[in-house]
Amino acid sequence: MNELGTELHLHARVFRTAHEWYADVDDELDPQPDNPFWCGSYESQRAAIDAACARIAAMHLSRTTRLDEQAS
Repeated sequence: MNELGTELHLHARVFRTAHEWYADVDDELDPQPDNPFWCGSYESQRAAIDAACARIAAMHLSRTTRLDEQAS
């Protein structure tokens, strides 16, 4: 639990398809690849990992900001 009393449980999946790397972000309640929060295709594994990490960080920041605004 963080300082706001909330938890954010997301995970990233990165894998290679025939010609590109794929990344998606999903939550623990619905970890199936059919309906992710976010997904993208990349030319390298590093780019896919970086994009997934950046997306998780942005989602966390957005949620934290929204909760801060609601508390004010």
